[in-house]
Amino acid sequence: MAVKSAYEDLRDRTLDRIAWLWGKLTYVAERRSADGTYQHWGFERTHGTATAQETFARVHYSLIETILQTRLRLLREDLEQASSAAGASPVSYVSKLKAGQRRLLPSNCQKVTELHLASILKILSLLETRSRPGSQASLQRPPLDRSLRPPGDA
Repeated sequence: MAVKSAYEDLRDRTLDRIAWLWGKLTYVAERRSADGTYQHWGFERTHGTATAQETFARVHYSLIETILQTRLRLLREDLEQASSAAGASPVSYVSKLKAGQRRLLPSNCQKVTELHLASILKILSLLETRSRPGSQASLQRPPLDRSLRPPGDA
């Protein structure tokens, strides 16, 4: 029997059993403690502490990269399915993601990555809030963000 690498083990035995991108990202983020280390005693016991840390960090970066490269429409569908499985509305699920955004990001990620994820979560939040039938937000036009106007455009 071929021995799996730590990465293959984490991917095949754990992450492949979590159906949605947001769920996978949340799972990995929840393994990370306040000091930035990942905590999973079984994985550490099997592969060693250093390998566990390296593998979880690699997977975390990979998930963020995948999310940042995925079409918004697919991320929204993923959000709706993940929220349904969690027994939450898409609005409350994305609010929870936004509230824990810092934790969703791997340690030492670039500022542009942080801003990109923030913009995705904000857009998903707006889309979900505005799509709720009968909500005031779905009946109103969004306010014009004056900071987005070209210079000299009054």
